Amino acid sequence: MKRKEVVLIKETRQNEFVRKVMDTISPYLNLKSSDKVAIKIDLSGSREIYSNTHHETVESLVCYLKDHFGTSDISVIEGSDGAYYCGKTTGDIFYKFKYKEVELNGAKLVNLDECTHDNEIEVFTLSGMKRVRFTRFDADYIITVVPPKTHNIFPVALSIPNIIGYVQPEDRVLMYGATAAEMKKINFSTSDKLPQLVVNAGKNFARLLKEIKPSMTLVDGLYGMEGKGPVKGSPVFHGFAIASEDVVLADALTTYIMGFEVDDVSYITFAYREGLGNNRWQNVIGVDPPQVKFPYRPHPFFQRQKQWRRLNHNHTRDNGKEKYEGNH
Repeated sequence: MKRKEVVLIKETRQNEFVRKVMDTISPYLNLKSSDKVAIKIDLSGSREIYSNTHHETVESLVCYLKDHFGTSDISVIEGSDGAYYCGKTTGDIFYKFKYKEVELNGAKLVNLDECTHDNEIEVFTLSGMKRVRFTRFDADYIITVVPPKTHNIFPVALSIPNIIGYVQPEDRVLMYGATAAEMKKINFSTSDKLPQLVVNAGKNFARLLKEIKPSMTLVDGLYGMEGKGPVKGSPVFHGFAIASEDVVLADALTTYIMGFEVDDVSYITFAYREGLGNNRWQNVIGVDPPQVKFPYRPHPFFQRQKQWRRLNHNHTRDNGKEKYEGNH
């Protein structure tokens, strides 16, 4: 598998870190001035600012693309999970989190929930295979921009789970490995079904990633969320950014930066197996990862989340000897 570069910077100033990370990754990007660009954001929280991609980050990225690449056609796209589950629209969440400001900088706001979801994939659930409907967005180059967060299904929720915004809202629960009725019956604190959900969800997101693969990932680690993520956790002011055209590699490096084992994250493992990216880094451009590593407090379900590997015996190569924390 051909390796793509990954960049890691350390920066605590909101108005500087986008420029800094983009200056560093730009020479390695397959982005042309004529490309129609979409920026896929994460608005999974209806009220919680630290769950969501910050509008100032996106504003800075829009301006950078215009000034440095000459990009003229930019859309900011999302189908908000937080909106759906609290009875609001993605448009409401755009407004609440100041994304109208992005329009003032010349980007179009697109509510993916209003698009036609005329594509399907089969996904794994506790009651067998189900079909999930999803949309596509017409763009030459898609940049996903996410904050680092813990999660109740996965140890971390990063760029790959962010593609759930393309899924028809009522089908999104299936991506996590169970029907809505099954989810309501599961007591996550005690149920032995959580590890199977982690397996199912990891496979499902890898399947969807085959269909909708971002051209580039930008992890906005100015702040993150620990504990009861992805929406009820506590903020972490971290001060880093990661960028790469390899979404799997970017998520793997971010996982390490957050203090977790890459092999504990099922969607990274399954995406790597499907040849969708690398889960090991050799050379990181910028800061040495241990200098930025800051262990996040895990979700209360973390110890039980990790048990998915027992259900998936061949999760590592060489009989499990491939434990890795980067080249220090």
